[in-house]
Amino acid sequence: MNNEISYNDVALFENIKEADLDKLLVCIRSFKKEFKKGQTIYMETDNIPYVGIVLYGSVHMLKNDIWGNNTLFTFFGPGELFGESFAVQKDVSSSVIFKAAENTKVLFLAASNIIHSCPNACGFHAQIATNLFHLLGTKNQKFLNKIEVLSKGSIREKLLAYISQLAQEQNTKYVNSPLSRVALAEYLSVNRSAMIRELSKMRDDGIIDFDKDTFIVKELNKSKVPSLP
Repeated sequence: MNNEISYNDVALFENIKEADLDKLLVCIRSFKKEFKKGQTIYMETDNIPYVGIVLYGSVHMLKNDIWGNNTLFTFFGPGELFGESFAVQKDVSSSVIFKAAENTKVLFLAASNIIHSCPNACGFHAQIATNLFHLLGTKNQKFLNKIEVLSKGSIREKLLAYISQLAQEQNTKYVNSPLSRVALAEYLSVNRSAMIRELSKMRDDGIIDFDKDTFIVKELNKSKVPSLP
C-alpha cells in the first residue's frame, strides 16, 4: 500500500491554511491520477496545461534522440513539482517525456488558474501563485546539480559528485539514492556495466560501500560536510 505525502509537506502549499486547501484545490481545478511503473504521463510535444505534484512514487524527465536513445534529465519524488516550466509558458508544448519510474500518484493543478488572478480575490490563491514562482527559482538547483555531475570527466568523478550532492541534501553518510542502477547510468550518461565496475573499485578503495540503492560514504571532506552523523 502506497502512502500519499501530506499536503503540509508540499512546498507549493506553504503558508496556506489546511482549512483553505479544499477550497483552493477546487478553485484551481485539481484532480488526482495514478500511473503504473513505466507509464507515460506526458509525451514529447504534448501540451502541458497542468503542473503535477508527486503524491507517492517518482517521475523521471526524459529526452529521446532521433535514434531512440533515452537521456534521464532529472527526477522528482514525493512532494515535488514537475511540468511547471512548460505549463507557465505561452507555448505549453513539452520537449521532454515525463514517465512514472514506479507506481505513482500525481495531483494535477491547472497552471492557468494558479498564475491568473482569482475573481473571488482569495488570499490563499495569491499565496499559491507566490509559492509557484519561488519554486521556479529554486527548482533550477536540480538542473545545476545535473550540469555539475556531467561536467566531471570520469565515471568515478561523476559518481562522487552525485553521491556528494545526495549526502549534503540528506545530511547523512548513509545516502539513499532515488535512482536504480539502470536509471543512475542514464542520469550520469555512462555505460551501466562500466559504472558498476567503478562502484566496485570505489568500494575496494575504501571510499564508499553500498547495499542496493543505499551508499555509505566512508571518506568525508569534513569542511564540505561538517554535520554528517
